[in-house]
Amino acid sequence: MVGMVNQLSPEELEKIPTEEFGEDSKAVQKDIKHLEDWIKKSPHLQNIRKDEVFLKVFLRGCKYSLERTKEKIDFHYTVRGTAREWFGNWDPMLPNVQKVMDAGIMTPLRGYDKHGRFAILSRIGNFDPATMSPDDLLKTNLMVMETAMKGNMQAALKGVVIIQDMSGATLSHATAFSIPLIKKIHTVFQEAYPTHPKAIHVLNLPSVMEKLHEMASSFQKKKMKERQKIHPKGDFSGLHADVGIEILPKEYGGTNDSIEDHVKYWRQEAENARDYLILQSSYMTDETRRPGGKPKGYADIFGDCPTWLSNWPPAGARNRREACVKKTKKRPLKSVATKGTIPQYSPTS
Repeated sequence: MVGMVNQLSPEELEKIPTEEFGEDSKAVQKDIKHLEDWIKKSPHLQNIRKDEVFLKVFLRGCKYSLERTKEKIDFHYTVRGTAREWFGNWDPMLPNVQKVMDAGIMTPLRGYDKHGRFAILSRIGNFDPATMSPDDLLKTNLMVMETAMKGNMQAALKGVVIIQDMSGATLSHATAFSIPLIKKIHTVFQEAYPTHPKAIHVLNLPSVMEKLHEMASSFQKKKMKERQKIHPKGDFSGLHADVGIEILPKEYGGTNDSIEDHVKYWRQEAENARDYLILQSSYMTDETRRPGGKPKGYADIFGDCPTWLSNWPPAGARNRREACVKKTKKRPLKSVATKGTIPQYSPTS
């Protein structure tokens, strides 16, 4: 397999925070110390990652806002604790996990695109609804991504680009993903992680999936919608222009080995990281110790979406994402994107 294409040197990576983000190293160290002290004083956050590398990723992803960083860290580990079907028992040797990995449904590409961004290939047509569950799919995808992001400072600094190849998707794929499940996916990937894709390229969208894709897009934030590009079927020219051919597998007109080579590589990497992954899956909030005595549960995070299906979207809601907000606006915890619903932290908290 070829080396990591378009990989920046440690010296180049070291310059990015200052030159591209305007980062003040002294201010960041002060903020890190503040976050460490805040975690120590938060009884429900004692079983989470708290190393400097982790805290810096969240701080940068939240544009150096301490308040937002605290909210995001809290929400991230609350989600990990409530959605255990996705975040629990991250053992890459489990047969159901290995089956999904071997199918190559979501595969990071080894290297970076011409802009230095980390690229991830998604092929939903390889998902078999008859033999795989959506929960196993999402769990495995999260495990593979955790493996790929481990020590991947270039991805954390330059960002990620998603390539969604929808070829092979059928009605059975559409029916496997319910509205509550799609909302849950967007809650996790948009609200629980500190960084978002810099670009989303949608390839080979079948007509049978157009409505589902439209519905899923309605949950996206405006910025994510603007970063999404749907390409004509079978046309990779726009993809080549944005990411370059060096990062792409040969199946997409690139020079970066075959898809199968990448699938095998990341399966081996996940197996090698087994102890690390199992440890990551143990991190979560302890809701019995949350200050204020109001533990957060599944419905607080994801809402009671199944009841919406008889009347979707409700009257007065311009789109499905707005309907989610309207339905859950009285709940004590919601996404950071809908302001004012997560308890604020004082500077001394």
